[in-house]
Amino acid sequence: MKANRKFVNGEEAVSAVIGVILMVAITVAIAATVYIYVSGMLGAGPARTPVVALIQSQDYISVQSCDTSGISYDSVNVTFVNSTGGDVGDGSYNDVDGDGYVSGGDTITPPSGLTSGETYTVTMTYQGDAIGTCKFVAP
Repeated sequence: MKANRKFVNGEEAVSAVIGVILMVAITVAIAATVYIYVSGMLGAGPARTPVVALIQSQDYISVQSCDTSGISYDSVNVTFVNSTGGDVGDGSYNDVDGDGYVSGGDTITPPSGLTSGETYTVTMTYQGDAIGTCKFVAP
């Protein structure tokens, strides 16, 4: 019994109000830390690669549709590859609507020197990813 009396003599303690305030502050700090940790793990997700539909129209390539707006022609590359896999050059862009972006109705003129009747694979790339492809038979 004497051992327990050592703690009873001093009546200094934290009041109940201050104890509750400290517990609430600690809970808020832990919740904020967990929120920051979890929100950093979720992130924005992977970026989606745009898709452009290309079709042959007479002696040029036509952009039929583009599912993403804001792709500038300055950031796209169009290559023509022959049936043996040789890169024969890049096409030139014709921004029909004059907005400076890839959009339906715009055209791509093939490079000069294509062999008449030969089939070429046309690939449009954006930031290193292929976003559109089609076959082109040189007139």
